[in-house]
Amino acid sequence: MKTIALKLIVLTFILSLASCQTASEKRLDDNADKRAKLHYQLGLDAIHKGLVPKAFEELYISDKIRPDQPDTLDAIAYAWRLRGDDKEAEKFYKKAIRNDAGPATYNNYGSLLVDLGKYQKALDNLTIALEDPRYRNQSLIFMNMGDAYVGLKDLEKAVESYRQARILSPNWTQPQIKEAAAYITFNRPNYAQALYETILRREPANQEALQGLIALLKGAEQDMVLQKYIQAFIDATPDKLQQAWAKDELALLSQGS
Repeated sequence: MKTIALKLIVLTFILSLASCQTASEKRLDDNADKRAKLHYQLGLDAIHKGLVPKAFEELYISDKIRPDQPDTLDAIAYAWRLRGDDKEAEKFYKKAIRNDAGPATYNNYGSLLVDLGKYQKALDNLTIALEDPRYRNQSLIFMNMGDAYVGLKDLEKAVESYRQARILSPNWTQPQIKEAAAYITFNRPNYAQALYETILRREPANQEALQGLIALLKGAEQDMVLQKYIQAFIDATPDKLQQAWAKDELALLSQGS
């Protein structure tokens, strides 16, 4: 009986020790997870502040503590894009996807593939990103799709994509600017002009739209049109640097006439 009791005591002690080890390991795991998330967030903050070396430092620490987290890999890929190394960026996007990345990574990777001229592959990834209706940046997916279709020389689908992006984000002007640029690419200058002017009537301080219109109409004997929109831009923008740029454009226009 004593032998049996002793065995039960030993077994209870072993089970108790195993339980303590499991709890200890869990605390260590929780602590590691918190540290990894902290460094990940510090990395994102550094990216937003334009501190790319600091971003790399923090994100790589996070990846070392908790390897192969898709959000961290996605952020590292974006940092490499900021650094100008698309090859490294693609490597990390692929790695994130292998580790069950969400729609944001497919969208980001699709955008990179557009820049690399891999338009059909971009569309494949962007289509996967669209499959999750909970993803909040669906308008951005459609705009990236528009860029891919421009690369594939399909104006109709490009315009359809840009307009869908605009439907999803009615206050976002970028899809319309992209659409206007697409019309220029496909030699439809009149429609491009009409679209730029539509944007500028609504947003007279939109510098990107004004730059597009100036590039389109310079030398086309439409100086009066340009002068009107440039002066409206000067009056509307509070930014002194933007005002200086517009005044220079107005002066150059006067010299050419």
